[in-house]
Amino acid sequence: MNQPSYYSIMPAYVRYDKDLKPNEKLLYSEITALSNKFGYCTASNNYFAPLYDVSKETVSRWISHLKKKGYIQVEIIRAADKTVQQRRIYVSVEGEVLTKRSIGYCQKDQDPIDENVKDNITRDNTTSNNINSSSSHSKPSPQNETVDNSKDQKDEEEETKINSRMNKLFFTIRKFNKTFNQDTRPTLRQLKQIRLKVSMLSDDDFEGFSDFYDERVSACLVDNPIGYLITMLNDEIKIERYYKK
Repeated sequence: MNQPSYYSIMPAYVRYDKDLKPNEKLLYSEITALSNKFGYCTASNNYFAPLYDVSKETVSRWISHLKKKGYIQVEIIRAADKTVQQRRIYVSVEGEVLTKRSIGYCQKDQDPIDENVKDNITRDNTTSNNINSSSSHSKPSPQNETVDNSKDQKDEEEETKINSRMNKLFFTIRKFNKTFNQDTRPTLRQLKQIRLKVSMLSDDDFEGFSDFYDERVSACLVDNPIGYLITMLNDEIKIERYYKK
C-alpha cells in the first residue's frame, strides 16, 4: 500500500492518555494530517484498516473510543433520502488549531464509516466508477493546470490565514482554562460558526477584535469565553456590514 507523505500532530493530552491504545493514538495522528486539506478527514475504514493491518471493525471501535474521549467529532452527511453520502471527522480543539498542511492526501475510498460496527451501508459504485474511468482518460491542458495551481495556492493561503486567526483566539481561551482550571471547548457547530465569522473579517478589523477579546477574557470579565466570542463576532460582522452600506 502506498503511504502518502504528510505532517501529523499529536498533542500531549492525547500522547499521554493512558486510556488510549497505542494504535488509537496513531489513528488520531493520522486524522489530524488528513484533516489539514479541508478541516476534516473523510478517509474510510478501507483506508485505515490496511494501514494498521487490522479489520474495518477494529478501526470503527478505535474511532468510537476517540469520539467518546472527546478528541474527535463525527458528522454524517446525508442525502435528501437519508442515505449516507459522507462521514467527516473533525479534530476537537483544546486551545489550539491545526496549522500544518498535509503534503499528501488520501483521495481513495472516501465513503463514510458508520460508528456502529455492524451497521452496513449500501452505495452505488456505478457513477463513481464511470467518473474515475472518464477522468483517467482526460488530460488537463497546461492553461487549465496553471489556473488550478493558482486557485489551490490562494485557497491554501486563505486557509493558513484563518488557522492563524483561530490560533490567536484559542490561545486566549487556553489561558482562561489554565487560570480557572477549566476545560472549555467549542462544539462542532460552534467551531464552524467561529471559523466562518473569522474568515469574514478584514485583517485590520480582526487585529482590533482579537486584542479586545483577549483583554476582556484576561481581565476575568467573561464567564463563557466560547459563547462570548461568538456573540462578539456576530456583533462585529453586523457593524462591518452596516458601514459598508
